[in-house]
Amino acid sequence: MARFRRRASSAEEGIGWIYADLFLALTIVGLGSAVITTSSPSSSAEAPKVFQLSCAEFSVPVPANLSPASGGKKIEAAIGAEIANRGWAPESSKPGFAIVMGGFSGSEGPGAGDGRAKAILGQLRKSSPLLSQIEMRTAGARSVRVNGRETSVGGAGSHLMVVYLLFSGPQLSEDCTR
Repeated sequence: MARFRRRASSAEEGIGWIYADLFLALTIVGLGSAVITTSSPSSSAEAPKVFQLSCAEFSVPVPANLSPASGGKKIEAAIGAEIANRGWAPESSKPGFAIVMGGFSGSEGPGAGDGRAKAILGQLRKSSPLLSQIEMRTAGARSVRVNGRETSVGGAGSHLMVVYLLFSGPQLSEDCTR
């Protein structure tokens, strides 16, 4: 096995390495701050919508029957009602993120509820086009705080979605510190 030993470097070699490191760091900073511009195809073409995530969450009970004709329609109606309640146009708002809560019984722990929530994610996505592409996370809980109020998830077999909407329009002025 060959052993390599570094010889003591002179001050000149150390300065060279400092300049090399400085040049590398400045190159990375320069590349990171590069501005990319694109030209607009035409003035008549619509600009793509820019969505912002609203921190005002709301809950939607997940129906036991998650078929598109039954459960999916109930979920869509609840989301549509929330959008209308906020005074937003349906074409400028949509679900962007959901936390699916699974309930659990007294002899179980939160992990059992989380497992149940994970098990229905595929059915939820298939139940409505609104849910097919959004980010979903799961958790097990008996109750959860939604928009400042305690909301019951229920026992084993119960599910609740905490939904966050995306909105395209003027900058939202919501209190996200609750």
